[in-house]
Amino acid sequence: MRTLIAAIAVSLLLLLAGQDAGRAALNVAAPAGTPAVELLVFERADCAYCRVFRRDVLPKYRHAVRDDAVPLRFVDIDKSDTESLALKARIDTLPTAVLMKNGSEVDRIVGYWGPDNFFKLLAHMLAKME
Repeated sequence: MRTLIAAIAVSLLLLLAGQDAGRAALNVAAPAGTPAVELLVFERADCAYCRVFRRDVLPKYRHAVRDDAVPLRFVDIDKSDTESLALKARIDTLPTAVLMKNGSEVDRIVGYWGPDNFFKLLAHMLAKME
C-alpha cells in the first residue's frame, strides 16, 4: 500500500512539473464495492466553484491518477445521505474533496484552490496516509 501511495504522490508531482503521468479513465459513478482508498468530491448543482473544479481540476486528475488507485467520485450534497459516511465534520463549503480510506475520512480539501494547489494538497494528504 505504501508503494502505491508513493507512486500516486509522485504522479501528482510529475503532473505539476508539466510531465504527463499517463491517461486513465475516471470513475465518477458510485463503485460497486467500497474501494480501500477513494476521493469523494462533494458538490451541488448550482455551485459555481464546483463547475470550475470539474473544468480545471478533473481533466488533470484523469491524467495524474490511475482509476483503480484512487477513484474519484462526485457526491451531490443535496441528493446524498452524508450522515452515513464516516466524516470527521459536516460538509459546509463546496466543493470539498474528502480522502477516504477503508470508509473513514483521512483528510479533506475545503473549497476551490485551483489545480496546482489542489494537487499539492492531495499529494500531502496521500503522503500522510502512509
